[in-house]
Amino acid sequence: MGRSAPTLRMAVRRELERLRRISRAERDPDIKKSLEEVLMVGEKLLDAYSIEPPADAMEVVLLSAIVELFSRCRDLSVNETG
Repeated sequence: MGRSAPTLRMAVRRELERLRRISRAERDPDIKKSLEEVLMVGEKLLDAYSIEPPADAMEVVLLSAIVELFSRCRDLSVNETG
């Protein structure tokens, strides 16, 4: 596992960078901003994965999108009840 973790980490970073290039090319400012926010969460999650490496690079990307969506839903819920 020691050898695979850095390789997997590099694969995740490559995937995040690929998506970052897509984000920069996006013309819609709302979509672009959302993509950038999800990618920032991906970077944060990647640090957490140092304890237990992900199964593949897309796991981090998908989980970061889920976390970002959950966070936004929670914020909306707080704003509605607050």
